[in-house]
Amino acid sequence: MRDLENSSPIATAYATRADFCRTFAQEMKSLYLLSLLLMAGQNSAEQCFESSLADCMDMRPVSKEWTHLWTRRIVLQNAIRMARPAVNNTDKASQSNLSSLASELNPALFAVLRLNTFDRFVFVMSVLEGYSDHECSMLLRCSQRDVFAAKAKALEHLATTSEPQEFLRAGPQFTATGRRLAT
Repeated sequence: MRDLENSSPIATAYATRADFCRTFAQEMKSLYLLSLLLMAGQNSAEQCFESSLADCMDMRPVSKEWTHLWTRRIVLQNAIRMARPAVNNTDKASQSNLSSLASELNPALFAVLRLNTFDRFVFVMSVLEGYSDHECSMLLRCSQRDVFAAKAKALEHLATTSEPQEFLRAGPQFTATGRRLAT
């Protein structure tokens, strides 16, 4: 009977722990880069990544087709929980965290890390991850106006500190150094 249940289309339509593990393994660099951009520090990025993997293991059923999106969303939600980005929060990543990353990162990505926490989250979520202003405001518990203002501020700052073509190369499918990930 158990074999019959495991082979039914309904039973296999949902992602399993193995599916999430496979997604984390296949997209490790991209998921870690997302954690790093959100958390702006290697230690906190590693903690976010590890807790996200653990959360995916305890996740309620989702469609296999959504595994990729859910893993990224779990990383994002863990980063929000850990960093608590807020509109009034003008904190920037500590210089000690950034100085160790400066030589390793693509200049555009390094410029993102230098944004204040809230602006960085909005930029990564809306520009790099493609969340709508509405989704960002819901996840960050702020107004859409706050999201719009933070995005404009981040884009203005980044336009003055980086070459625009660097951001085209620095999306989630690229490594921290700006090289394309093998697909």
